[in-house]
Amino acid sequence: MKTTTRFGALLLLLSAAAVSAGCNYAQIGDGELGVVRTPAGVSPTPLQTGDWQIGHSDSVTLYDARSEQRDEHLEVLAANGLKIGLDTSIRYHVRPDEIVALDKELGPNFYDTLLRPTLSSQARRVAGRYQPEEIYSTQREQIEKQINEGITKAVTGRHIDVEAVLIRNVQLPDAIQAAINDKLQAEQAALKMKFVIAQQQADVQRQKIAADGEADAERIKAQSLADAKRIDAQATADSQKLLKANLSNDVLRYYEIQSQTALANSPNAKLVFVNGAPPKTVLDMRNVGTDAKGATNPY
Repeated sequence: MKTTTRFGALLLLLSAAAVSAGCNYAQIGDGELGVVRTPAGVSPTPLQTGDWQIGHSDSVTLYDARSEQRDEHLEVLAANGLKIGLDTSIRYHVRPDEIVALDKELGPNFYDTLLRPTLSSQARRVAGRYQPEEIYSTQREQIEKQINEGITKAVTGRHIDVEAVLIRNVQLPDAIQAAINDKLQAEQAALKMKFVIAQQQADVQRQKIAADGEADAERIKAQSLADAKRIDAQATADSQKLLKANLSNDVLRYYEIQSQTALANSPNAKLVFVNGAPPKTVLDMRNVGTDAKGATNPY
């Protein structure tokens, strides 16, 4: 019995060893995909991150599913025929769900097969529309955008997404670059002078507005004073006219009696007007004496 048990265990170990001898292992790193190729063809399901057991005759092609960037130096011709060097970068990534199709159609060298020649072709096509100074300075972003759009259109359906195309540096002949630099400096100086002139004009305009404001304020002040005097004069004239229209002899006589009464009741000497007669001095009643007959003598 023990002999039979040992023999069975030995057969199991030999079988496992035989299976292991006929297998390989594939290690898929983070951000990678593995396309398995077997003697029967390509497996339709790529391998994800981890350790995988594959057949002895199988092979695995690894693809980076993350964004990748390649730098390229390109020689292009500007619109005037001048040769220009472009230091470019292209950023792209494969489509994970299309990785098996990419492997079948282009293989792991898809960059050299598709992206590099497409980048070179589109860069030459776009650069030929622009002058050297435009490529060097003013239109660089527009050129990048047009190259990116051209490549994206060219690789549509090829299982790759282009994220960006960048122009890192533009190399011109020394004489041309010096001339462009001088032109750019002159343009900057002209823009600066234009700004200074505009600022001076703005200052003059502000001073004019301030002066006009002060003049308006003085004019309004003078007009207000003139209006006040005119209103005062008109009020005085209206008052005198009203008074003249309402004064009669009886009214004047009434005010005359009121004035005489008030003067008579005053302790001081007064000037009394009686019936329009010349004024007479009225002595203080406290100093009035009596004559020998006992009658009051006012004089």
